[in-house]
Amino acid sequence: MTEIIPQWLVTWLSFITVFSVVASLFKTITPSTCLDHLRAPSLLIRGLVSVLLIVPIVGITTSCAFGLDLVEKVGVVLIAIAPGAPLALRRALSSGADAGFAPTLQIVVAMLAVPAVPLWVIAANAILGTHGIADAGSVATQVFLAQLLPLGVGAVVKRLAPLKGPWIGTVLGRSAAILLIAALVSIIVDVRYSILATHRWPIAVAAVTTAAALSVGHLIGGPLPQICHSIAIAGAMRNVGLALLIATINHMPPTVGVIIISYAITTILIITAYIWWLAHMTTLERAKGAKK
Repeated sequence: MTEIIPQWLVTWLSFITVFSVVASLFKTITPSTCLDHLRAPSLLIRGLVSVLLIVPIVGITTSCAFGLDLVEKVGVVLIAIAPGAPLALRRALSSGADAGFAPTLQIVVAMLAVPAVPLWVIAANAILGTHGIADAGSVATQVFLAQLLPLGVGAVVKRLAPLKGPWIGTVLGRSAAILLIAALVSIIVDVRYSILATHRWPIAVAAVTTAAALSVGHLIGGPLPQICHSIAIAGAMRNVGLALLIATINHMPPTVGVIIISYAITTILIITAYIWWLAHMTTLERAKGAKK
């Protein structure tokens, strides 16, 4: 099938977008606050259990319950076991997530993805009867380039240019928003990756898994809504780049990539509705408070 937009252009546009988004977030991160959450890790452990354990289990279980064929299951499972979406932190912060807890959870999840993903691939092989591989070195490279490196670059800029740092972060954030729109359009326009090209049941599984991840975040996040939002979005948004990397390493058929992209688009739509709901509920609560 002919590509409307060259795949190399889609790949580079996506990478530049992610790098810009993550680098722009440095202005929101305060190292001392992150250290506080590491010293008292009870909430952090809850978030890690949700993101690294519960969501993959839900994704695998749901894909089996919906009777997907093997290729569909593989696509769903690959993205369900891939935690630490680089754009999750931006979405979490935009929903009012805790500015200290959310970055801490994101960074720790990204680092723990290095051992967790290969282990989940081994578990998935046992469940699905497949023979996939995911070496820790490839996972570590993806995590470093997509998350740790841009965060590091942002931190250096913030330290060397404390006055212009926030302005640079704002410029990067706005540029990233434009690039994100362009990247999404390029993916959707390319008929090989269109959400319309996949089957309906994998999309249903994506919707159920995403809704479950959001619900789990609220259930285990405790009484503070800012923590709940952080865990919910970190769990719901999966790492598309990491899932596609594993698919590429294992020479998966194109359908697997289609399902991964379709899952991601479904998740974005649901999380957008979720963030709108949060904003709406906040507005209602403020209105009730004003009446009192």
